[in-house]
Amino acid sequence: MKQDLLHLFGEPLTGQSAAAIGAFDGLHRGHCHILGNTVRYARENGLSAVAILFDPLPAQFFGRLGADERLLLREEQEQRLYELGIDRVIFLPFTDRLMNLSPKEFLMSMTERLHTVRLFMGTDFSLGKNREGNAEVLTSLGEKLGFTTEVIGKDVLDGDIISSTRIRTLLHEGKIAAADRLLGYPFFFSGPIIHGEARGRKLGFPTVNVKFPQGKLALPNGVYAVNAFIDGIKHPAVTNVGVRPTFGLENLGVVVESFLLNTTGDFYGENAKLEFIEMLREEKRFDSAEALKEQISRDIIRAKEILNRQ
Repeated sequence: MKQDLLHLFGEPLTGQSAAAIGAFDGLHRGHCHILGNTVRYARENGLSAVAILFDPLPAQFFGRLGADERLLLREEQEQRLYELGIDRVIFLPFTDRLMNLSPKEFLMSMTERLHTVRLFMGTDFSLGKNREGNAEVLTSLGEKLGFTTEVIGKDVLDGDIISSTRIRTLLHEGKIAAADRLLGYPFFFSGPIIHGEARGRKLGFPTVNVKFPQGKLALPNGVYAVNAFIDGIKHPAVTNVGVRPTFGLENLGVVVESFLLNTTGDFYGENAKLEFIEMLREEKRFDSAEALKEQISRDIIRAKEILNRQ
């Protein structure tokens, strides 16, 4: 079992490390506090900065979180961690075997592979069978295994603790600006631009349709002020997430259509990143296509006001 666990940590480091451990779902401001301290300590002491995460998220493994509720997909987490200055990202498969390891077994394998001299974590982090490896236990074990621990307290913003649960709740309620503030960046998703049914074009508002990625948290059906990035170029946009009830297309499922405010063109086959800034309104059924066109014109005016304030 030990050799199998060592393999999960990847190739052994040639030097020593400072490591941060946690689920880090969303990499919000609170997570960045932990990771920022890790990177800073590593740079000041000539160490490698390592982030240890779990896939699937423990909350998904235990059924407390749905399969399509991630704030960041695994590849998005990894990219952002490197942008934050992490040198090595390790995703440990969260399985029954890993969950039932004793904290000591886990930490012995970690230190043997990563030569960790300081471990960073949040106050509510725990590992091992029955979650017995809490901060106090890990600190005690660290003294015996040759590393120190630093437990980072929770960050508070707008009168409450920053947490992934709080952010999800805000996003499900369409409170995008508030969620973005806690994240420290705009909630986004990326996907290929696909062919639609050209209904937007017929209305005079040609749209770019983006395929929603599996596993990502889905926003409530509605209209949003969005920054769309295509080939690295930012385009302000009005984006509809919904089922197009005015045309009776509910049976076709949710589609994501973005009307770009400053450009037109054929972007089929390219990837788009949509950063959601604010929800303009809920999706609704209109009595006619003309009434929908009038509302879209109002949506555009409001979206421009919001996006120009950035």
